[in-house]
Amino acid sequence: MPEEIGFVFAGRRVGLGKFNATYASEFRRVLSTYLIGGAENILEWGSGLTTQILAAHAQNLPAVKLLLTIDDKAEYQQAIFAQRARPPFLREIALDLTGPRNSDRDPEFAYSTYPLSLGCKFDFIFIDGRRRMECAFIASLLCHQRTVVAIHDYRRTRYQPILALFDVVEDGTEFRVLRLRPSVMTALGEGTARVGAGLSTPVRDC
Repeated sequence: MPEEIGFVFAGRRVGLGKFNATYASEFRRVLSTYLIGGAENILEWGSGLTTQILAAHAQNLPAVKLLLTIDDKAEYQQAIFAQRARPPFLREIALDLTGPRNSDRDPEFAYSTYPLSLGCKFDFIFIDGRRRMECAFIASLLCHQRTVVAIHDYRRTRYQPILALFDVVEDGTEFRVLRLRPSVMTALGEGTARVGAGLSTPVRDC
């Protein structure tokens, strides 16, 4: 029997009750439709109940090497798997939204830019945390031709600029599914190489 989705944080149960009734079922459908086959690398901005659902789904995909989930609240993130087994491919990291402000040459990565430090492209990217438009731009640098990107709360006006970079695959009740526009991927090709050179971590297919 599947493990119940939910966890305890600050003495309170965090569960599906605060979401619409279709939230979990639609997310699982998106995963079963688009996160399949030989997928190896998964990225999530905004840890939470979806991290548990992603991890459970990824355990049935034999090729998965990495599920990277990023949040800006370490204690909240740690609570998600505090009472359940962490799969070996799960990597949790909590980062400041802005990053260090010690000088104009701070070498550290921040919440949105950290995935670039891995020098790796992703098969499935889920955007459901802070700085969503900033994360969408970074996601465009982390896509290969088959990468699928999903975003929650996609109807908010402030998230619509994402359509300048991505084509809509489908709009569901809860989630929008996207792919990087081929023309954008072509245009970003040379620039992505320059970004990698600047970081000493060329972004590549893993």
